[in-house]
Amino acid sequence: MNNYNLGNLISKFVNNQTAKIKINQSGATAKPVVNSALPQNNTQSISASGPLSVSGTVSSGINTVQIANLTNTDMSAYVKDLMKLPKHLNELIYVLQRNLTQAQFNRQFASMINKTSITPTQAQIMAQLQTLDSSEVQNLLKNMNTTLSAQLQTALKDLPIKSTGLINLAEISNLIQANGKDAITNLIMAMANSAKQGVNDLAQMKDTAKLINASVAAAAQNDNAQTLKLLMLLYLPWLPLQEGTGFDLEIEANKEKSESDSILIITITTINYGIVKATLILESSNSVHVSIECSKDFPKEELLLRIEGEEKHYSLQSVVSFETSEKSKSAVTEKPQAKINMANTNEINPYLLLMAHTLIRHTLEIDRNKSEGIVSHID
Repeated sequence: MNNYNLGNLISKFVNNQTAKIKINQSGATAKPVVNSALPQNNTQSISASGPLSVSGTVSSGINTVQIANLTNTDMSAYVKDLMKLPKHLNELIYVLQRNLTQAQFNRQFASMINKTSITPTQAQIMAQLQTLDSSEVQNLLKNMNTTLSAQLQTALKDLPIKSTGLINLAEISNLIQANGKDAITNLIMAMANSAKQGVNDLAQMKDTAKLINASVAAAAQNDNAQTLKLLMLLYLPWLPLQEGTGFDLEIEANKEKSESDSILIITITTINYGIVKATLILESSNSVHVSIECSKDFPKEELLLRIEGEEKHYSLQSVVSFETSEKSKSAVTEKPQAKINMANTNEINPYLLLMAHTLIRHTLEIDRNKSEGIVSHID
């Protein structure tokens, strides 16, 4: 039983079970129908933008009404879907380091997932399904689908990153330009189809097209600092790509090179904790030393836990130290800001990039949680 593929087994069972229910209810043979306990957006298949459309992924086939109701986090997933970019930064690094197309990566990941065997407990559950009624079947399948989704997300986080495979910012620039242009074309076609169907409110789709077009224009400048900025903004979950809408990011490139290639200085101005300044020093290919200066009341333990949570997936090693300063609290801002000081280089170590992204993302989330009255929240 352990050699069975769970996805195929569930799919086959659902069709058979539903057909039996139809027969029992009507006394006649009925065509099998899809069980409502399973997602209707082809969860077991590969999406256009990334591996497996698990919960949280927004399909590019989403209609205009749904787009108007998307949260910032959902819009982030939707834009990356349109641009055929992986959902997570580590996925993008994995693809770039191996010179894979997104389609090739999708096939590899699907092949890996299809080898997943069910556990003895799952096998026992499947053996018992024949004795359950339709509502009990639906609940069991829903719970199993949730478990599968969690397993898929873990598999995505655990993709191996090569410590020696530097990320070329020129490649990122070309990728954003090419995929962004295709995304705009698809959006224009979608707007035209929506208009034919009598949908008049296309404001959100137009704004999305403007946002992507601005990203393409910025990437076309072939400026390394600007490209890194676009990359960071694309992979912050609330997608503040349009500056002035609640968050500003600035990248400053020094003309000096040498050792500064392995150093990033990140200054984050928060609403509740003042300035959080971090110096990231690459000590080895996958080891980063992080020195953080912050105010006394900044929740250092929570940030440390969040960083450690990322490290266990990426094989990233770090030494994090904190220094408290009264002057850090003195800065007051109405919206969070971040500034990265980097060398004027066209390549960056993947672990330095991941640590910078992790630090900015979690510091801003901690600050936002404080504003919303959440004392501690670990994702």
